[in-house]
Amino acid sequence: MIHPLVDYDLFDWFRLAVGWVVTVYATVITLQSLWGWYVWLAGRDKYIGLLRRYLIVHGLRLRFSTFWGDVIISTLLTIVFFILWHAHQVIYDLDRTLQSQRVGAQQEHHFQQLISERGLQDRAFHERHPQQS
Repeated sequence: MIHPLVDYDLFDWFRLAVGWVVTVYATVITLQSLWGWYVWLAGRDKYIGLLRRYLIVHGLRLRFSTFWGDVIISTLLTIVFFILWHAHQVIYDLDRTLQSQRVGAQQEHHFQQLISERGLQDRAFHERHPQQS
């Protein structure tokens, strides 16, 4: 049986790498878009100034009651994210528990082999269970 020197899961590394790449990509694209809008709306043209005032007025008149559906969807997606995050932690804890159980079973098996090889099985049993002797 081959034991790895480092305990890692390739899928975890892949998921971490994809997460970083997507986060950096989304941040760069968002900042580029915001900078483009800023440069365009900062123009000195008469019509750009009119558009800028129009956007400010509509932003101030914005009614948040029309966006409750989006707020609910965002909240539900956030809840789903945290549920999945918790599920991953439960799975990792389960894996650690099973690994330690396997190691404990291997040690117990090795201990039993040593006892049977040395012929100390009866003596060890009486030492472990003194009330039955």
